[in-house]
Amino acid sequence: MRPIARALPRRLVLLAIFFAVIGATASAQIRRSPEKEFARFHLDNGLEVIVVQNNFVPIATIELAVRNGSFTEGPEYAGLSHLYEHMFFKANGEYENSQSFISALNSLGILYNATTREEVVYYYFTLPSANLEKGLEIMSNTVQTPRFDSVELEREREVVLGEFDRQESAPFFTFGRAMDSAMWGEYVVRKQPIGQRPVIKTATPEKMRTIQRKYYIPNNSLLIVGGDVDSAEIYPLVQKYFSSWKRGPDPFASDPPPQPKPLAEKKLVTVSVPGVDISQVEYLWHGPSVGIDNAATYAADVFIFILSQPQSRFQRKLVESGITQGAGINYYTQRYTGPISVQIATTPENTMQGQRALWDEIQAFDSPDYFTDEELATAKQILRMRALYESEETSDWVHTPAFWWSTTGLDYYIGYIDNLAKVTRADVQNYVRKYIKGKNYVLGIASNPQTMAKLNVKPSEVLK
Repeated sequence: MRPIARALPRRLVLLAIFFAVIGATASAQIRRSPEKEFARFHLDNGLEVIVVQNNFVPIATIELAVRNGSFTEGPEYAGLSHLYEHMFFKANGEYENSQSFISALNSLGILYNATTREEVVYYYFTLPSANLEKGLEIMSNTVQTPRFDSVELEREREVVLGEFDRQESAPFFTFGRAMDSAMWGEYVVRKQPIGQRPVIKTATPEKMRTIQRKYYIPNNSLLIVGGDVDSAEIYPLVQKYFSSWKRGPDPFASDPPPQPKPLAEKKLVTVSVPGVDISQVEYLWHGPSVGIDNAATYAADVFIFILSQPQSRFQRKLVESGITQGAGINYYTQRYTGPISVQIATTPENTMQGQRALWDEIQAFDSPDYFTDEELATAKQILRMRALYESEETSDWVHTPAFWWSTTGLDYYIGYIDNLAKVTRADVQNYVRKYIKGKNYVLGIASNPQTMAKLNVKPSEVLK
């Protein structure tokens, strides 16, 4: 499955609720995000903390985000950020094995999980607010004193490889990997959080320690405390449990991740997928890097929303016409080059007709009448509403600032709604012309072996 636009799935709910919090200390800043206000402060060791108060139900969430993930991984570490995520919930300085650790979490009513993405890894506990202090203590101990027991590591390697197996069993997994390789070249492993099987199989405790020392430091981390909490009490609790965490050298000052090189030419990828009765056609481009061209990221969000609506020209030409069974466009926000993808799914007999129709739509993207003024205004308004509605459940919302903090910083996120509202037709046209129209791309076509043999697609026929 190709990455979707933005960080998290969008959900519509019935109410948009704003929560205000008071400052934890005199030095804390009160900042407004698109959804709500939060207290924000730093410890002396560099740990950034935000606190969001929502006292509707006696539940709290503690989330720790670390700037780690596949963007930090060369070939020798491909997939080890994800393996480290799994090892986080194992033996540490307080608990001698994973069983005792998980038992302690269960006894406190803690629901726990974690996610590894390209540019962030985050861990979270959701628990009864009465157990908040103990949850903070456990999170602090867990991040500072992992043991990386060799027996547990060996066991967890197999769990991660099982995840790899499940992804690999998806029909179009090979197609996605081939597209990634064509798109990113020598930097491909930095775009694949699941990693590479041989690297995962040979992971060692020493490599886990290297990741810990380099990235799991307070000045490379964000702590979010949200839910039924008293924000005035959070600062002393965080100070109590996290101030002993030792600051480290900035990992990106000495070893900055490389920006992927621009595509030097147009490329065609064709893949035979046994046992499927559909065809996929996909175009990929190097899109804007957030922090470098923020204006284009806002235009991308608005444009994607317009094209995703059933009544849009894009959907009417490609789906309502019967040429395809589905069509989509995505931009995945990243600091180190976000990909743009435009894709269709269709029947084998319509593969090349669908490809040509898709290409024609792409060429029309910057036409002055490709969308109406009403579609533009509606897109901006609904995106604003969605951003507001997401705050309804704090335990879900905390993942959103964690993603943006790591990828580009909270200031981008705080200004997100206001900047969406400023997007004009000209901004969308500039985005299309700068990153899509006339730019090098990767075209991928995949279907069953019989269809691919019959089509015998050649670069000269489809790369324009």
